[in-house]
Amino acid sequence: MRTTPTEPARDGAPAGGAARPPWRAWLLAGAALAAAALVLRVASFSDDPNRTICVFRRLTHHDCATCGMTRALALLVRGDVRGALARHPLSLPLAAEGVALWLLAPLAFVRQWQPSAALRDRWLLAHALAFLGLWVVRLLR
Repeated sequence: MRTTPTEPARDGAPAGGAARPPWRAWLLAGAALAAAALVLRVASFSDDPNRTICVFRRLTHHDCATCGMTRALALLVRGDVRGALARHPLSLPLAAEGVALWLLAPLAFVRQWQPSAALRDRWLLAHALAFLGLWVVRLLR
C-alpha cells in the first residue's frame, strides 16, 4: 500500500520514512559515555597550570567556570567522590544529571515526549547561572 505525504505509514512513522524513535542515537550516546568513562579512568591529568588545555587559563592565569571538571570527572569515575567535589563542586550533580537523563530517555521516546523550548531554555539558564555563580565564588577566594 502506497502512502501519501500526509498519511502516516503503517509502522507509525511519517510517510517520508525518516522519523523513527532515536534508539540508535541513545545507544550511541551510551557507548560514548562508557568510552569517555573508560578514558577518564585510565588517563592521568597534570595539576601543573602551565600544562592546561584551558585557553582562558592560559591567557588570564585564572580558572574558567569549568576548570577542573575533566579532572573531577576522572576522580569521580575512579570512585573518589570527595576529591571530585573538591576539584569541581558541580562534577557530581552534572554527572548524575547526565546519567539520569540517559536512563530516562527511553521513557520519553515511548511516550513521545519532547521538552518545550521554554523548559530547555530554563534548564540551560539554570546550568549557566550555576557555573557562573561558582566561577564568581572561585574568583573571590
